[in-house]
Amino acid sequence: MEKNYALHEPPEGVKGSMGTNLWDAVLDGIGKDAVYEIADRLLEHKIDLEKELYKEARKNFGHNNTVYIFDLTNTYFEGQCKKNELGKNGKSKERRSDCLLVVLALVVDSDGFPVFSQIYEGNQSEPETLKSILSRLEEDITGLLNYVKPTMIMDRGIATAENIKHLEENGYPYVVIERRAAEKDYIKEYENNFEEFEEVKPQDDEEEKVYVKKITEENKSKVLCLSRRKGNKEASIDQLKEKRFLEDLQRLYHSLYKGNIKRKEKVWERIGRIRERYPAIAKHYEIQVPVDTQERDAIDINWLKKETRNERQTLTGCYVIETNYQEMSAVEIWQLYMTILQVESAFESLKSDLGTRPVHHHTAKRTKAHLFISVLAYMILNSIEYQLKAKGDRRKWSTIRKELSTHQRTTVILTEENGKTFHFRVSGTPEKRHQEIYKKIDVPMFEKKSYTQVATRL
Repeated sequence: MEKNYALHEPPEGVKGSMGTNLWDAVLDGIGKDAVYEIADRLLEHKIDLEKELYKEARKNFGHNNTVYIFDLTNTYFEGQCKKNELGKNGKSKERRSDCLLVVLALVVDSDGFPVFSQIYEGNQSEPETLKSILSRLEEDITGLLNYVKPTMIMDRGIATAENIKHLEENGYPYVVIERRAAEKDYIKEYENNFEEFEEVKPQDDEEEKVYVKKITEENKSKVLCLSRRKGNKEASIDQLKEKRFLEDLQRLYHSLYKGNIKRKEKVWERIGRIRERYPAIAKHYEIQVPVDTQERDAIDINWLKKETRNERQTLTGCYVIETNYQEMSAVEIWQLYMTILQVESAFESLKSDLGTRPVHHHTAKRTKAHLFISVLAYMILNSIEYQLKAKGDRRKWSTIRKELSTHQRTTVILTEENGKTFHFRVSGTPEKRHQEIYKKIDVPMFEKKSYTQVATRL
C-alpha cells in the first residue's frame, strides 16, 4: 500500500539517509563478481541480443539496412594476460605496441547502428576477416538479407584485390578504397586534367573541400579524389619526416668523416635503422656507401632523391574509390563511401566515452564480455545521437553528457523498523537547455518527487 510521506517528515520509526546519489544507492553492496556474472549471462546470448536490438532500432528509427560499413580496431591489455588466448602482439592503432592486443570487428549501418560485432586475437590479419564477417551476415542475421544484399563499405586495410573479387563473386555491391596505392595509376589525370574534376560542396565550414572525377571501366567505376586539406596535412608530415631523415644521414656522414665509425657493416647497420624510422621517405632515396680498396671500411656516404619523390608530392591528398556501381555519379559515390565515418565514430565513442580501453581481464571470456557490453552501450549512445541529429542537433554524446550533468536527481533511502526500505526520488528543476535536449529525444519531464517501496530487509 502506497503512502505519501513528505520528505521532511518521515514516518515514525523510519531511519533515512539524505542526498544519496542514485547509482550509489543501486550499486551499493554489489561487488565485481555480480557484475561479471551479469556480463557472462549477456555474452551467452550475444548473437540473439545483437540481432533483436538491431531489428528494434530499425523498427523505431526506420528501415535502412542497405549499406553496411565494416572495419576493425584493436585495444590493449593492462598486465601480462598469460592465460588470455586473445591477447597477442600486433600493430596497435593506439600506439601501444608494448602491450598485448585484442581486435574488435564491427559492422554498422549507414545510420551508425551496430549490426553485429566479432572479436579476434590481437594479431589477426584484417583482410582475412572479411569472409567470416560475410558468413555471419548470411547465416546469423536471418531476414535482413532476404531481398537485397547490402552495399559493403570498407577502408583500404581490408580491401585487397582478393577480397574485392570475393565480393563480386558473391553478388555484393561495394564501395572501397583499394589497399594498394591505386592513385599512382592515374598520376597523369591528377597532373594534367584537374580542370575536369568536380567540386563536392561542403555542408558546413568544418567539412573539407574535395574534388572528384569518375572513370568508368569494365563492370566497375573508379572515382579519383583530391582533398586539399588532406594533401596539405600529408605534405607537412612528409616534409618534417624528410627533414629528420636527411639530418640523421648527415649526422652519420659526419661520424664517418671524423672516424667515429668506419666498418662498412656498421655503416649499413646505422643506415638500416634510419630507414626503419622513416620508411615512407627512405624508399624515395637511393643511398650508396663507397668502400676502400680492401672493401672493408666505408669512405663516403652518398644519397640521391629518386623521381618517385616528386610523384609522391604530386599525389599527396589523392586517393581512388573503387565500386561496382556504374550508374551513380562521382559525387554520389564519394558521399556513399564517406558513410565509413559512422564506424570510425563508433570506435571513437567506444574508446573514449564508453571506457572500452584498456582491458584489465585476464581470461578470454571476460574480455569478450567486456567488449560486448561496450557494443551494447554504444547502441544506446548512437540512438541518442541519431535522434538529436534528426532534430538538427549534431552534438556528440560527450557534449550532451556534460550539458546534462548539471541536472541532478537525488535519492533518499528510508528504512522502517519492520525492515521495509523506501526510495524517495527528487528531481531538480531542469534548465531550459536541459528541457531542449529531453524534448529532442522524447524523454518526458521527470516527476518532481516519486516514492517507491523497493525491498524488505530479511
